[in-house]
Amino acid sequence: MKSNITGHTGSRLGRRDFLGGTALALAALGSGAPAAASEGGAHERKHAAGRVPGIQLYTLRQSMQQDLPATLRAVAAIGYQEVEFAGYFDVPPAELRRMIEDLGMRSPNSHVGWDAVRKDPLSVIEPAAELGNEWITIAWMPPEERQTIDDWKSWADTCNRAGEAARGLGLRAAYHNHDFEFQPIDGTVPFDVLLDETDPELVDFELDFFWVRKAGRDVGEILAKAPGRYVMAHIKDMSTSGEMVDVGTGEMDFVSLLGTPAGRKILHLFVEHDEPEDAFRTAAISYASLQRILKELRG
Repeated sequence: MKSNITGHTGSRLGRRDFLGGTALALAALGSGAPAAASEGGAHERKHAAGRVPGIQLYTLRQSMQQDLPATLRAVAAIGYQEVEFAGYFDVPPAELRRMIEDLGMRSPNSHVGWDAVRKDPLSVIEPAAELGNEWITIAWMPPEERQTIDDWKSWADTCNRAGEAARGLGLRAAYHNHDFEFQPIDGTVPFDVLLDETDPELVDFELDFFWVRKAGRDVGEILAKAPGRYVMAHIKDMSTSGEMVDVGTGEMDFVSLLGTPAGRKILHLFVEHDEPEDAFRTAAISYASLQRILKELRG
């Protein structure tokens, strides 16, 4: 995800177009719609069945703009049990929560705008609490906000203050990386600043595997450096030419990465594709691949 978080409604998605996309998604799975996940709290389900497939809805943002309820139904029909929001598209969070719970899904996390977190963290924390989130996560920030190491130290402080505010409502703050956090500034790696200067009691991290690799870093080494701080991950695949591709169609060895001691500490796994050619097909292919990965990890 590279853009600021926004939410708005658009024209309604045509029934024929939407049903065609859903049919394509299910056909990509090679079977009918899986049974919806049973309702229940996060910890209850994790203990009962381990990690479950999730998707960052930014992947389907165009469909979300056009027909949010139908998009969520399609996501549930594919089999996803967890969804991560990137904007609420003018739908009240409490209503969104009812929608996804009725479909047997839940939302552990929402991506929120950097500017809101800095200026008024409660403006994003309170809606996230209504949605049933456990985290609010800074998704991205523009280049002008990250020019110096002092800028990054300031962002670490912002994350801490957001974490303190979130704790008052039973949530936590988190940070999601791209590649720029791993590019040194005057010999110092900004991501190291975030790890070192954020309070582990207040701030977690969502590690985006693709962007770590895009930065030329080793995902396994990054995980091992701070095991336990990565509570969420974006499962995004990379082609041999370095392009983002559907999960399972690239060269990333997710089983090996998620099977390490540090990898097994990640609680929530969300597939994502920033610019899918066919978002429904991507969602279905990535779901099937993540299911295979989780099955192999469970042995």
